[in-house]
Amino acid sequence: MKENNTNIESLLAEIASLKEQLYESNSIVDAIKDGDVDALVVNNNGVPQLYSLETADYTFRLLIEKFRQGALSISRNGLILYCNDYFSKLIGIPSEKIIGNYLHEYFNNAEHFVPVIEALKYGVTTHEILFKTQDEKKVFPAYIALTDLEPAVQGIGIVITDLTEKKKHEDALIQHQKELEEKISELNRINANLEEFIHVISHDLKEPLRKIVMYNGRIDAAYLSEADTKSMNVMKVSALRLNSLVDDLVKYSSHTAQEERTEVNLVDVISEVTDDLEIIISDKKAKIEIGQLPIVHASKVQMRQLFSNLISNAIKYGKADHPPLIQINQIESSESEIPNETHQFLKIQIKDNGIGMEKTHLIKIFTIFQRLHAKNEYSGNGIGLAICKKIMENHSGNITVESKPNEGTIFNLFFPLS
Repeated sequence: MKENNTNIESLLAEIASLKEQLYESNSIVDAIKDGDVDALVVNNNGVPQLYSLETADYTFRLLIEKFRQGALSISRNGLILYCNDYFSKLIGIPSEKIIGNYLHEYFNNAEHFVPVIEALKYGVTTHEILFKTQDEKKVFPAYIALTDLEPAVQGIGIVITDLTEKKKHEDALIQHQKELEEKISELNRINANLEEFIHVISHDLKEPLRKIVMYNGRIDAAYLSEADTKSMNVMKVSALRLNSLVDDLVKYSSHTAQEERTEVNLVDVISEVTDDLEIIISDKKAKIEIGQLPIVHASKVQMRQLFSNLISNAIKYGKADHPPLIQINQIESSESEIPNETHQFLKIQIKDNGIGMEKTHLIKIFTIFQRLHAKNEYSGNGIGLAICKKIMENHSGNITVESKPNEGTIFNLFFPLS
């Protein structure tokens, strides 16, 4: 009788155990149906094994794994519940050894973890963090974005973007900018030294030149032979020419500086220039025709120098049998007419009826000290047109030339529209 009771009790206990297992199985099935479970841990001979379930989330899971960014899910206290392969590669540790550890263990400064989590309360979800790797001496900068997954899921989602290459580019850019600033500073220093040098040299040269000319004039030609008189005249002319050259060099160097810009009426500027050139205009019987010209934003001093050089140049190279005719007008132009330029420009044209020049000479005339004629044919130091080019460059503009022998020359000035 006792034996039967024992068997009944054993069967009842086994039935109860089976009911409990059935209840547990039903609970798991229900959880799977509701999407609350995506993995199971099953003990097999005392060894826990993780089984992931393919659900409707499979495509999403695949996307996360293929991300070129690290992806993690952590608990509130920083326990890593999941990490994708990319994060594993970033820090050089297999994902199965990362899951179950705490996120702050991979921060270069573990104290940053609490402020990052606390910042979520105030809506601050992005940070830059330095991460350690398997090689403890090596760290990498990363941009992390956190998402609070509650109430759907108890946890926090994190996306990690490696900033190593970005930081390299930023550092290279900063270094390049620093080198550029140093070169600009050095260039400014050299320019300042050159300007100071030119002004000092001009003063030191002009003083002895002035004395040569002065004492040359005191010599009574009556006591000199014809040959000596000729030699003295050559010396005087050479000294005067050297004095003129020094003045032109100082003018050329002065246009490296950016002078104050104002609204300049070009008609007024040219009127002032023609007043200055009154004697040479009268001697050569030159005629200057001024059309409608615009107001430009420019340095008035440099504009006077520009038109003074161009007008005196046109008079100097006039034909012997024709009085110089110089026409200055604004030309309507829909295109910039400047290679590799897309900006719009005002075009001012200075046209003369002078001797003109060969096409092969056109590229030379804006070069400093470049002369196309012998000194005994035309005066000058070959600096005037170089100054014109520099003035136009100072104003972000350009100067071009068109010419044919015996047909005259046209200079085109291009001023950028504001």
